[in-house]
Amino acid sequence: MPPRGKSKKPSRGGGKHFSRGLREQSFGDDAPEGVVVPEGADKESGPWRQRRASVSSSSSEASGSGRDSDSEADDAPRPPPVATANPNRDAPAASSGMPTLSRREREAMQAAAAKERYWKLHEQGKTDQARADLARLAVIRKEREEKARQRKAEMEAKAAEQDAKVHARRR
Repeated sequence: MPPRGKSKKPSRGGGKHFSRGLREQSFGDDAPEGVVVPEGADKESGPWRQRRASVSSSSSEASGSGRDSDSEADDAPRPPPVATANPNRDAPAASSGMPTLSRREREAMQAAAAKERYWKLHEQGKTDQARADLARLAVIRKEREEKARQRKAEMEAKAAEQDAKVHARRR
């Protein structure tokens, strides 16, 4: 037999009913309209009531109708906040003149500086890689010079052969 209602499939697990137990409650002239509170809550219970009351009293004081009990509690002098020193906090950036960098930025700057130092040494030939490169280049230069000498000798030999042929034909 098909389920009744507007859905054609049976619902599993049901829905969430967050606002099932809420009702509208009027608090008189000082509360905003449409305030919804839980069913079992009293007017004076809970810290959210105190916040709502202080907000509504400050708004009603601005409109001209304030409650004396709340205004006396709000006007009471409060002690200044206690200044605590956090040893893990960095020193302020203004004292050093430079902004403090994050660990990632500081490591990136150190890596860039190390890379620059390495390439300066590399250009001077003081690193192991530079020495190996220079040795390899020296071997390549020798091979190229040897091949150039061989080509030059072959060209001279060919030129000598051609001269010999030309002289042989003339005779």
